[in-house]
Amino acid sequence: MSMNNQVVAAEGLKVVLIYTEKLGISSTKILQEAGLRTDMPELNRHFISMAEFSRFFAAACKLANDPYLGLHIGDHSNLDALGIVGQLYRYSRNTIEGTHRITKYLPLIHTIFVYELAEKDKEIAIRLTPGYHSEEATFANRQIIELAMAFTRQGIQDGTQSNINPLEAHFVWPLSTAEEAHYASILQCPVKGTQLHNELIYDKTAASIPHVFYDPILLKALEASANAGLQFSPWSSNDLQKALLIMNAEEKERSRIARDLHDGVCGTLAAVKMHLSAVQAQYPGGESADFRQALQLLDQVSDEVRKTAHSLMPEVLQNYGLEEALKRYCQSLAPCCAATINYYSSGEPARFEKGFELATYRIAQELLHNAIRHAQAQNVLVQLSLDEDMVLTIEDDGIGFRKEQLSPGSGLDNLQQHVNSLGGAICWESNEGEGTSVTITFPDTHRHYKI
Repeated sequence: MSMNNQVVAAEGLKVVLIYTEKLGISSTKILQEAGLRTDMPELNRHFISMAEFSRFFAAACKLANDPYLGLHIGDHSNLDALGIVGQLYRYSRNTIEGTHRITKYLPLIHTIFVYELAEKDKEIAIRLTPGYHSEEATFANRQIIELAMAFTRQGIQDGTQSNINPLEAHFVWPLSTAEEAHYASILQCPVKGTQLHNELIYDKTAASIPHVFYDPILLKALEASANAGLQFSPWSSNDLQKALLIMNAEEKERSRIARDLHDGVCGTLAAVKMHLSAVQAQYPGGESADFRQALQLLDQVSDEVRKTAHSLMPEVLQNYGLEEALKRYCQSLAPCCAATINYYSSGEPARFEKGFELATYRIAQELLHNAIRHAQAQNVLVQLSLDEDMVLTIEDDGIGFRKEQLSPGSGLDNLQQHVNSLGGAICWESNEGEGTSVTITFPDTHRHYKI
């Protein structure tokens, strides 16, 4: 295949540039060293040749003084670095289904290698087969495949929210004993060189573990966007309109499911409780301990269904607005989490546009979830100020985090983009071991008033 073929979307360079910038190496310096346009990463859907990509990776390895740069980038990346392709994997049912989606949509980013799944009785192998075999392609092939191998391991752990590791990793090229040991420390499994395939081998049962973020409705929206040519890069200002359409589709489905749960399932459970209570009244004092336990279990199930419906689409948000919805959400969390949550509001309550209220409510939910589940906080303070500007502050006394975690493509960075898309600003104050304070400001809130 000719080296002049256009094989890599310029946006794909960002995965490497984000990492090297953390090392203090400017993007401009790497691109200049490689003899490439310095504005190339900003050119939407601009493809470069394998020869250019080889020069780019060689320059990055040279300036970083790291011959295993690809492997190390993959080990420090997450699914958000793959933009919509990573999202398609995360929201898939499991590793096997997600791998099939990557196989289908990876050409949005590049055609350097073929990503495929080989299934056996008790194992699966995720294989990366080079698409280019010329001498000039050799260096870039190795770097990008090693990156993808480490990245895949991280992605599987992200999707399953577990510590699943491969049974074994194979590489086509020879590896020294020292290299095998280094690769094994990153891939967390035995590593062999000079093998038939570049592949990660997993236990088939582990590869079938459900993804915790599985969302078939969102998958449909993401696939529609991918098929329409949504950009590779993580959702940015160029993609906000499409992202909002996806969010609206998801929220409509949440609303429908919530109504079905509340009006259908809850109504049926209430009818069952009424019939059982009638039986109890006919035979006062005669019911067994099992009968009483059944009534208690029925009450518990009804409560759980109501909580699920409320979480999907809080009716109070639609009926009473953001301030009341946040207050009740904080109250609903109190019985089921270890942290003490205090909520305060000031200013005159107002109704805002439906989309703005819902988006702000979801942002607050995510921040509270982070404080309780990830920050391991014992105390959380939520404050909502409704004056000329809306100010939402969430503080916790948890483990905190380093500012470096706000790097492009991270979950926190995506949250920041979401706030920015609504015309707001977000400020983080945190240090390890000292808790976190997040302040979100929406200036001139009257612009979002419901008319």
